[in-house]
Amino acid sequence: MKISFIGSGKMAEALISGITESHTLSANSINCTDRDDNKTTYLNKKYKINKYTNNLDAIKNANIIFICIKPQDINILSNELKDQFKNNQTIVSILAGTQIQTLQKLFNHDSIIRIMPNTPAQIKKSVSVWTHTKKTDPIHIKQIKSILASIGNEFYVEKEELIDMATALSASGPAYLFLFVESLIEAGKNIGIPDNLSKDLTTQMIDGSINLLNFSEESPQKLRENVTSPGGTTEAALTVLIKTNFKANIIEAIKAAYERGLQLGKS
Repeated sequence: MKISFIGSGKMAEALISGITESHTLSANSINCTDRDDNKTTYLNKKYKINKYTNNLDAIKNANIIFICIKPQDINILSNELKDQFKNNQTIVSILAGTQIQTLQKLFNHDSIIRIMPNTPAQIKKSVSVWTHTKKTDPIHIKQIKSILASIGNEFYVEKEELIDMATALSASGPAYLFLFVESLIEAGKNIGIPDNLSKDLTTQMIDGSINLLNFSEESPQKLRENVTSPGGTTEAALTVLIKTNFKANIIEAIKAAYERGLQLGKS
């Protein structure tokens, strides 16, 4: 089994790291290419994988080809690689918003797997949602499942529209959380907590709270209520958040991300 990566950015590296560290495949079985030669040189030196400067050469003997480029560059890649894929090859896309049907037309190819991972893949804590066409090789499906498991948790779905929804929730989600963390740290500093202490208190609180949520049998609502004493400090803070429509704003933000993903797919 040989795998090629077209596009050698952060997500490609996360996948390559997972594959090599889990010994799912040998480094010599992995090819990479990118318009930026510095990226492929870096991956070649760090992971001992094969680097190419030409996409056609990179995919020639590969069984699975990951497309890890920006969605807006897909038409350029299509002009280069349409009709170049063999029947025994599978295209794997991590492009946000780009539908399988679109990929089939762009490359005139039917064996396609679509994945939406997220950035915690860099530390093997990804949440990846994925699906595939009926004509995808079962061996390739099994291989992809193993690869995704090497970078975190994977969730197979039969309905492709769930991937667009997951893009707005789990793929973009880390950014929402990081913004919340930024705000908490800034709030701590604003009331007089030293910078480093405010950061440590916030990040450790987030870590502990997520672990409590994962191990507790109680719902997030119940856990929130457990912290909130009538007339106490937590209630005072939550009153402000409720008045400013905190929950409604989060729901609206994710809806906006979902709709934007659909727009990207159409364009």
